[in-house]
Amino acid sequence: MNTTLVPLNNSEADMGFIIHEEMVAFGEVTHIQVAGEMYVTVGVQKAKLTTEDIRFLGGKLRQALQKYARYTTATIDFGILHSSCNYLEIDEVVTAFVEGWHLGGYAFLTYKKEQPKKEVRLQFESATYEVAVKQGEIRAEAVSVARDLCNEPANKLTPAVYVDTLQQLFHQTAVSVEIIETDQLIARGFEPTAIVGAGSQYPPKVAILTLKNNDTKHIALVGKGVTFDSGGTNVKTGSNIGEMKMDMGGSAAVVGAMKLLADSNSPVYVTAILPLVTNVAGKDSYLPSDVLTYRNGLTVEVGNTDAEGRLVLADGILYAQEMGADTIIDIATLTGTIGQALGLKTAGIFSNQEDNLWSYKTLGEQTGDYVWPMPITSDYQTYIDSNTADVNNMSTSPFGGAITAAVFLQNFVEEDKKWIHIDMANTVRPWKEEGYYVTGAAGFGVRLLAEIVRSEISCIAGR
Repeated sequence: MNTTLVPLNNSEADMGFIIHEEMVAFGEVTHIQVAGEMYVTVGVQKAKLTTEDIRFLGGKLRQALQKYARYTTATIDFGILHSSCNYLEIDEVVTAFVEGWHLGGYAFLTYKKEQPKKEVRLQFESATYEVAVKQGEIRAEAVSVARDLCNEPANKLTPAVYVDTLQQLFHQTAVSVEIIETDQLIARGFEPTAIVGAGSQYPPKVAILTLKNNDTKHIALVGKGVTFDSGGTNVKTGSNIGEMKMDMGGSAAVVGAMKLLADSNSPVYVTAILPLVTNVAGKDSYLPSDVLTYRNGLTVEVGNTDAEGRLVLADGILYAQEMGADTIIDIATLTGTIGQALGLKTAGIFSNQEDNLWSYKTLGEQTGDYVWPMPITSDYQTYIDSNTADVNNMSTSPFGGAITAAVFLQNFVEEDKKWIHIDMANTVRPWKEEGYYVTGAAGFGVRLLAEIVRSEISCIAGR
């Protein structure tokens, strides 16, 4: 059965049925039958609708329709929706709605015996929307890829399976995939990554993804790919340790961003570096007090094996510079303290060029991947001083953990390089399951990374 989706902004509108005042409230969904015709209305009344609001409405409607077996298709007049936010371009509205619609229908059912997911097909009258619709589908698919990766159980997404998945995902696309195997890591300069993953039965690897559609500026994305984090020798004791299967959320965001950029045929030159390890205790595990030596000669004393993410990120950052990247963006589920600072909806973003941070905040608001500018307080270097090595991976202070982690990483960034660091430990799951956010991973960072990359290219082109 088909239903017509009706955005409501005014209770006085003539829609052929009575509209009660509460029906126009933002996000309010109402099911109506008139003379055998089915309508599902959604309130859009708000001071100013944003593209994120429209994504929310798309997801909300999709979830509302999936609850009823009788709905198989839904028809929407995008013109009516656009009339409530005509300060936006119609293509923006269409893309955002379609993106939210598909993400609202997402479900991770790979290991369910029964597959209860129900498809509801979205129909629209004008062929002029096809390009915008396609872009919404591309964006939703990229986020869904990141969600899928994060939702996989630890025994199903090992480093070896991860690299196989990447090779399949980017087969016959513009993205090339290089895998640095376990026995090559030390020779290729990834000794710290090899050491961090040595305690696991699942050997560590590094994946290098390259998309070269432009020669203007080389940008590197570095994603933390810890497929499970028990804390290593400093074993975690929390009751929800199963959440640590998502400790590769940064790498998933990078993979999704690469897919989004490739599928959109964006004119960019991007290399993604993904150190993939499982951090568990074993007979070959690295230990507190161990000293790791990086490719640039910097030495790190291991103060805590549960601060492993920054160890492998440093490897990726150094490799990005060796490859000649002009801008390096890393993203990771790095510290629990970022959630204590910002809650569960907004990730922290740091940079050695702080003037740009507010523009990234704006991009986060536009994409729905919210970030808030954080400081890199260089004085905190004293907290990670080491008597044995050049630096320690663990702070001596219980305060400002997200900042000291960023300070640690800055030790590996050359002065002439632009560097952006995103700590998304608090946003790997949605802060609230509503709109287009459903059970499981949020897919955070995919759209934000893609837009930051595009903005970096635009800055160069505009000079």
